[in-house]
Amino acid sequence: MISMNFETLLTRLKQGDQLAFRELVMRLSKRLMTVARIYSSSEEDAKDVLQDAFLLVFKKIQVFEGSEEGAMYGWIKRIIINLCLNKNQKKYRRNEMKLEDLKIDKAVPEEALDKMSHDEIMQLIFKLPDDYRKVFSLYAIEGYSHKEIAEMLNMTEINSRTHLHRSRKILQANIESAKKLVII
Repeated sequence: MISMNFETLLTRLKQGDQLAFRELVMRLSKRLMTVARIYSSSEEDAKDVLQDAFLLVFKKIQVFEGSEEGAMYGWIKRIIINLCLNKNQKKYRRNEMKLEDLKIDKAVPEEALDKMSHDEIMQLIFKLPDDYRKVFSLYAIEGYSHKEIAEMLNMTEINSRTHLHRSRKILQANIESAKKLVII
């Protein structure tokens, strides 16, 4: 399959061309799956959300106003985040971890992170409790403010800050554990 330039792809998408849609899925699905996985409770939920997002894109492509692939990626990414947050609100559950059990007093040394791959770090983020992972990702990865996160997740700003703090503590503990396993 020969890859078409984005302008041609977009024109064909807006004409309802299924081959163009297939190419869009092939181009963006790996990166978007990472986004879906961050905001979903499980890998299966992430796959469902990704599929739902692409179906929505196919139905609503006429409202897309951008002209560059980066804009398309950002638009679909926003759709995925919204779908995940809506899905999670419907089946809301809490998974709290006691901070006292973590016993973390110091920051993780930079050399510990230097020895970890991107995939290893992402796996640690995926293991965070749902609410913590969402707040951490929205704040640290997406750059939202605590006020914006509070509105999106229907919580207070203080809860957002607390979840971020706790997610960092959990990540520190998990990175330390991973570092010890590598040393042993």
